[in-house]
Amino acid sequence: MTTLQQSASELVETWRRLEQRWQDAQSLWNDPVARSFAKEHWAPLEQQTRAAQQELERLAQVIAQAQRNVK
Repeated sequence: MTTLQQSASELVETWRRLEQRWQDAQSLWNDPVARSFAKEHWAPLEQQTRAAQQELERLAQVIAQAQRNVK
C-alpha cells in the first residue's frame, strides 16, 4: 500500500471515529447552539473531508497507473 493510500485509509478511519464522537455529543447537546455548530461547522467539514478522501483515492489511482506505465 502506498503512502497516499495509507493516508486515505487513515483519513477514513479517523473520520469514522470523529463521526461517532459527534453522534455521542448530539445525544447530549441538542440546543440552538448545537444546531448552529452542525450547520456552520460540522456539515462543511464533512463535505470537505469526503472530497479530500475522494481526491486522495483518485490521486493514488493516477499515480499507480503512471507507475505501471513507466515499468
